[in-house]
Amino acid sequence: MNYQPIEDYGLIGNMRTTALVGLNGSIDWFCHPRHDSPSIFGAILDSEKGGHFKIESTAVGDHHKQFYYPETNILITRFLCDAGVGEVIDFMPLSNSNGRNVLMRNWIIRQVRTVRKEITFKVECYPAFDYGRATHTTFSSLSGVVFYCDENPCEIPDPNDPNAELNALQCQLFELVTSVPLTINQRGAFAEFTLKEGETVTFIFKPVSSQPTQNSPAQKAKPTTPSITAQQQQPPQPPENADTLLPEQLAHLDKTAEELFEETNAYWRKWLSQCVYRGRWRRRVERSALALKLMTYEPTGAIIAAPTTSLPEHVGGERNWDYRYTWIRDAAFTVYALIRVGFTEEAKGFMGWLEARCQELGEGGSLNVMYRIDGRLDLKEEHLDHWEGYKGSGPVRIGNGAFDQIQLDICGELMDSVYLYDKYGDFISYDFWTHLRYLTNWVCDNWQRKDQGVWESRGGEKDHVYSRLMCWVAVDRALRIAEYRSFPAERSHWIDVRDNIYEEILEKGWSEERQAFVQSYGEQDLDAGCLIMPLVFFMAPSDPKMLKTIEAVRKSPRKGGLTANSLVYRYSPLNSKGESTDGLEGEEGTFNLCTFWLVEALTRAGSTNSRLLEDARRIFEEMLTYANHVGLYAEETGASGEALGNFPQAFTHIALISAAWNLSEALGEK
Repeated sequence: MNYQPIEDYGLIGNMRTTALVGLNGSIDWFCHPRHDSPSIFGAILDSEKGGHFKIESTAVGDHHKQFYYPETNILITRFLCDAGVGEVIDFMPLSNSNGRNVLMRNWIIRQVRTVRKEITFKVECYPAFDYGRATHTTFSSLSGVVFYCDENPCEIPDPNDPNAELNALQCQLFELVTSVPLTINQRGAFAEFTLKEGETVTFIFKPVSSQPTQNSPAQKAKPTTPSITAQQQQPPQPPENADTLLPEQLAHLDKTAEELFEETNAYWRKWLSQCVYRGRWRRRVERSALALKLMTYEPTGAIIAAPTTSLPEHVGGERNWDYRYTWIRDAAFTVYALIRVGFTEEAKGFMGWLEARCQELGEGGSLNVMYRIDGRLDLKEEHLDHWEGYKGSGPVRIGNGAFDQIQLDICGELMDSVYLYDKYGDFISYDFWTHLRYLTNWVCDNWQRKDQGVWESRGGEKDHVYSRLMCWVAVDRALRIAEYRSFPAERSHWIDVRDNIYEEILEKGWSEERQAFVQSYGEQDLDAGCLIMPLVFFMAPSDPKMLKTIEAVRKSPRKGGLTANSLVYRYSPLNSKGESTDGLEGEEGTFNLCTFWLVEALTRAGSTNSRLLEDARRIFEEMLTYANHVGLYAEETGASGEALGNFPQAFTHIALISAAWNLSEALGEK
């Protein structure tokens, strides 16, 4: 099977969608027009049927390097070989850069150049619309080729959207613009070309979009979908006033691409200049912030957990999930991380999205675990049985069956992020508070329910200690907000509930046998989620119970712990009887988020024990070595150091930022 390691990819994007670019110069994942839309290139999940857009050197045995242009999300893939040096510069221009309009949206620009000597390149653009379920026809055009999907793979979520027809058309008709002569085959288009030192050619993969006629507002433009059949020999006629490039414009294509490069470069550097972290791990923090920014959805303020689906937590196994949605939990942690290092606008955008979800609460109901990035809940899980999955890891899932689980912890993460935003970002409105007050009362009435927990177990509901902990956080932060802002609240009732939760966790969540806080009441299994207790001020980091929990987690799995060298498992998927604890077969890697949580717990405990602070620094710096070549992390790290799970993972980069900040402070840095 022709698959690259998960860690061999870099990410580009434009805060609407993203694309994964491999070390071999192949775009193997690209969804359009949004993060959670069907894929057009999906070779990372099926190397034969998934579709790809590859540009590579034809030299035998060439060596590849990949890196980001400094302080940006512009990716450079370099080919080093005996024949010379070539490179591909990949980026997505931003529709808001220099006043560029919606017509520039979701362009993928690939600049190919020879740096030294003479290099022959090969290009293959083989789209596979709608996760490879829809067929398409490829036609020659005056400026390259046109790919016409035989059926529209995208739904129109809002029929009242003035751009609905335009958005639908942009899912069906794409153009590959280039001055390189292309040959068409059944899969798409390909070519081979040679560039001498200093020469450059440009490829732009873009939706064919309709633009308004002169003196006509955009919402009045009525694109007409061309009628095309496979038998037609002439290229399809684009919609009236379509945004296609004319032959004479091809002569300026490289110049246009260079202008967009400069604009995109300026945008990212200006955005990153807001970062206030200046510690010793500055570049790592900045790269994590840049990755998190790509996982936002600018039109609504939503933040996705990861830009991919079904990358396995265990190669060949069934632990494959769709993470292209907005988890209340993940997004709340993201807001915390971004506020901490100075990115308040993203926090403000997410608060707007969150307030809209709170306004949708039904009588007696709470928030859902996750939503689509536009706030919808149509997340029914499906299997793409026609795809084999990454290295045969099936099923390939779209949608996520955990969306309607009971996960009580999300209220705590939400309330904590609102508390921090209200304190360090901007004041929340009274109307927003009324929804938060309702939600707090819901927690007070429901905190003793069993749930599936933070790790979304499919093995049944339990009394999870982490969930109880975050219910305590929800009530505690609501009390703090009410006090800080003098908002009306059921203070005495909330205080009683908060105290009851605290005492119950100490009574039922602590195991005398294990000398540690455990995963759920009445059981002896550990859970790395308990490491967050001092981070949310539930327990002092130097409390004997907390220190013993840290000690228990740090033991190796052979000795009943969760740590392999310095890398932490979130829990053991098998109990002491060898039975599955989460309802799934197979094992998984260490959980990167939990490793950073251990760093934070040790950092805080290090305030009274310098040895623990040194341990925190050592583990943190060891964990940095498990990032990929461009500083990105997946969800997990495998036994051979390989990346596992969806990639890149927001949770991991959130935790890196938080750990770096707190560790820098503990070491006396500003």
